[in-house]
Amino acid sequence: MLLPAIIILTLYAILGIIFFAVLFYVKLQGRELFGRPAMNIYIQIIGKFSMFVPVIVLLAAVLGKNIAWYEVPDWLRWVAVFICFEAVLFLNLSLIKMGKYTKMGLPQKDMVKLQTGGIYKLSRNPMYFGLFLMAIASVLYVPNPINLLAAVVGIVIHNQIIKNEERFLEDNFGDQWLIYKSKVRRYF
Repeated sequence: MLLPAIIILTLYAILGIIFFAVLFYVKLQGRELFGRPAMNIYIQIIGKFSMFVPVIVLLAAVLGKNIAWYEVPDWLRWVAVFICFEAVLFLNLSLIKMGKYTKMGLPQKDMVKLQTGGIYKLSRNPMYFGLFLMAIASVLYVPNPINLLAAVVGIVIHNQIIKNEERFLEDNFGDQWLIYKSKVRRYF
């Protein structure tokens, strides 16, 4: 089925453009792109790699290298496309809202601002939520045990990364964080 593949490729292209534009903007502002890890560096790398696998598997599938263990019904492909759309929406809106404060990891030297507006009114972690949705879309579009395992491992590790990052936010923003945390859910 060609249309779902075209839609997903378009979504990936939009995400890629916004992602690299934000990274370029961060560097233009002279800010750090990489902070310190929120947990043991080796476990964090495993988590990042595990979240990357479903993203690549989905991209490979829509480019014709499908490693699915069985043929997915058309209706399920469309569910995966819809979830992928939602994932890209959350990812892009969070990247745009985070802007110059975007970084991978906890800040080392840059001052950060607590983000509470825009997409952050719906989710305290819209970027991670978008990644989780992308992994789910991939597993639905390309049912494969390796893809499923990578998605589960990535989500579990990133859930712990989020908890550690939220401790950092509480330590740095105190009551402002606690009020925000009481009003907005961790994911959605």
